[in-house]
Amino acid sequence: MQLDPAKPAALTDWAYSTIKQAILSLEFAPGAQLPIDDLAERLGISRTPVREALLRLEADGLVHTVPRVGFFVAEITRRDLLELFEIRELLESHATKQAAARLSDGDLAYIDGLLQDSAEAVERGDLARFQEVEITFHNLFVERAQNRRLLAIMASIRDLTYRQRVLSLASLENVRQSLVEHQRIAQALRQRDAELAGRRMAEHVAAARDRLLEFVVLPE
Repeated sequence: MQLDPAKPAALTDWAYSTIKQAILSLEFAPGAQLPIDDLAERLGISRTPVREALLRLEADGLVHTVPRVGFFVAEITRRDLLELFEIRELLESHATKQAAARLSDGDLAYIDGLLQDSAEAVERGDLARFQEVEITFHNLFVERAQNRRLLAIMASIRDLTYRQRVLSLASLENVRQSLVEHQRIAQALRQRDAELAGRRMAEHVAAARDRLLEFVVLPE
């Protein structure tokens, strides 16, 4: 029988994306052990692609290895949260300031549509949709800043910040306050006030951080 040389790679990619999504959505909780045999059985594949997938996730910072014990989901620590929010506050406020001068009337209308979509999602209790739109809202300014290095840096922490976003959905008050802060950012953009828009983005990210620390207990 001739082996398909692409099959192991495809299985590894599939295992990687499947396990990664379970980690990002917190289906696999921070600190949880990831036994290779159990995962292989659940996925219906052999141990090898699972192990390769876990090694890739370790390189991403989502998994860590304990020698002679196994693989574990990376914890979300208070320090992790503070460091990532610090990066976001600095870079997203700068990106918003830079993007403000480049946004077209069509972009502003698109932003208004995003805000309407996210508000409606919250009203009907669809927090998954709110999160999706919220990510699009924030990413728009990074993209419109037209800085390739900035894009690369933000992409490098995307998965790490995603779990924090999932945690933030645990508080409906946090979500509702985020909607208010998004509107304030949009208002500054409509006024074509780049400085104000950047400042309001910084305030929003900092406030989101503080609210998250109030209702989520994290290890140091």
